[in-house]
Amino acid sequence: MNPTAVLHAGFGVSVLIGILVSDTALRIGAFALGAVLFVAGIAVSRRDEGEDGADAA
Repeated sequence: MNPTAVLHAGFGVSVLIGILVSDTALRIGAFALGAVLFVAGIAVSRRDEGEDGADAA
């Protein structure tokens, strides 16, 4: 499984946990972790695209 898929799957799990948990601090933490994982997945995806483009040039 590629790193982008793993990070985005982690985002989904984190958001699901944020929805299911009742404690406010844990909910905010889960949503924040989800946001970080989502952005990290995008960054990894862009980095991989940039490396592929550099090899072709």
